[in-house]
Parts: sequence; structure tokens; C-alpha cells
Amino acid sequence: MNFRIATAIMLGGALGALARFYISGILPVYRDFPVGTLLVNSTASLILGYLYGLLFWGVDVPADWRAFFGTGFCGALSTFSTFSYETFSLLREREYLLALLNVSANVIITVGLIFLGFILARR
Repeated sequence: MNFRIATAIMLGGALGALARFYISGILPVYRDFPVGTLLVNSTASLILGYLYGLLFWGVDVPADWRAFFGTGFCGALSTFSTFSYETFSLLREREYLLALLNVSANVIITVGLIFLGFILARR
């Protein structure tokens, strides 16, 4: 990996992490629903979808900007955006069963692992 791409990822990641911290911190939890998390996941998904759309429709987005926004900023803001992008790609390729499996596995496994981590921390 070249230095320019690595720097773009690092800077994007730092800004994405800060954005996540501040957005999640300033928005209240509404009736036990984490609005801030929904907003950061939604924002990252929108940005990654926009970037993917530009590339899909033939817009030449420089590699360092793709790295900055795609891997760095969106990756630090929310890995949910990557999950959403991958699911969308499967749907676009008419891989409906794989898309359903991706959604189901990610939700069931990650929620299950949160539960497992919680139980392990209790010991």
C-alpha cells in the first residue's frame, strides 16, 4: 500500500471516529432507542452508497479519496455501512438467498456475540 493511500485512510478514520463520538454523544436516546447509532450507521451507509454509485456510473473518483471516504471515514464512522453495501451488492447481483443469509447471519451472530461478551465480562 502506498503512503498516500495509507495517509488518506488514517485521516478519514480519525475524522470518522470523531464524528461517531460527537454525533452519538449529542443525540439523546429516545425511549431506549439509540438514535445516535442509527444516525451514524445511516450516514455512513449513505456516503458509501453515494461513493459506490459514483464509481458504478463511471465517475472517476481518485483512489486516495475512495480510501479516505470508503475505508477511512465510513469504516470508522460505522462498519454497518460496509455490511449494507455488501448486502446491496448481493441484491443487485440477484443473489437473494446470499443477501438474506448475510443479513440474518450478521444480525444473529453479532447480537449473539454481544450477549456472549456480556456474559463473559460478568465472570
